[in-house]
Amino acid sequence: MPSIAARLTNFALPLLGIKRFFAQPDKIDARIAQLRQRKPARPGKNLHARFDIAEDTSRGFPVFTLTPKGGAAPGARHLLYFHGGGYVMPIAPQHWSLVADLCERLGASATIPLYPLAPEHKAADTLPAMRALYGELAEQYGAGGITIMGDSAGGGMALAVAQMVLADGGALPGSLVLYSPWLDATARAEGQRAIEPRDRMLAVSGLEACGQRYRGELPIDDPRVSPLFGELKGLPRMAIFAGSSDILVVDARRLVARLAEAGLPEHVYHEYEDLFHVWMLLAIPEGRQAREQTVQFIVGK
Repeated sequence: MPSIAARLTNFALPLLGIKRFFAQPDKIDARIAQLRQRKPARPGKNLHARFDIAEDTSRGFPVFTLTPKGGAAPGARHLLYFHGGGYVMPIAPQHWSLVADLCERLGASATIPLYPLAPEHKAADTLPAMRALYGELAEQYGAGGITIMGDSAGGGMALAVAQMVLADGGALPGSLVLYSPWLDATARAEGQRAIEPRDRMLAVSGLEACGQRYRGELPIDDPRVSPLFGELKGLPRMAIFAGSSDILVVDARRLVARLAEAGLPEHVYHEYEDLFHVWMLLAIPEGRQAREQTVQFIVGK
């Protein structure tokens, strides 16, 4: 049974308006326009007190690097983190808190791109930019010393970027971590509508709308948009986290099944009973547990 904190959080989720955003696709463009009038969340004073934070805008979009005061621990992995938000929403304060917590637990540094958002920017342009960023980090930190991570749409982006590296023969990261990943933008997965009444954040119609705005000229089932359908054999070890009250748990389960079919036994799957979408971002007992499991996976324990 979820903790009291998790149950209270789940009860309050509709107040955030995320479910309304995804459940009313006819209003999604107007709501995206409202989002664009606000500045994306930036690292706050608390993070600046704990990390050296650099911002680079030379690529046409901001890329932040967080390094613990005094430097990263010797041998620590470097994290490349892609935030969620249906490819249309900007980074949120909870993403910064999550990455900072993981960095402190690991003694690691991290790179967080504020990648260009849909519908203004499409997958065919955004993904090559993220692939290029990974290539630069691989030269700086060593590919095997990097863990690519992401939540929700960012989890899909993490897998898609790794598949691009695999396809072009680049040096692969040491591992992948996917939190509540959105892997199939077709929004036609069997079982999602049965879960939808329990999901207090997402709706199938909203996923479909966001996928259409992100895909551009690409087919909706193109692996760059729906990486569940891409190549898995040869990818590095990965950890997948999902909650059973999240419609995207269906994507996670299908990915796990495909990994097993491909004979890739090194993946780790954590499904939390009755937990909601991206609970790992929150300071609830299950969130702390997921982060600790993430740390143990990254360090190889």
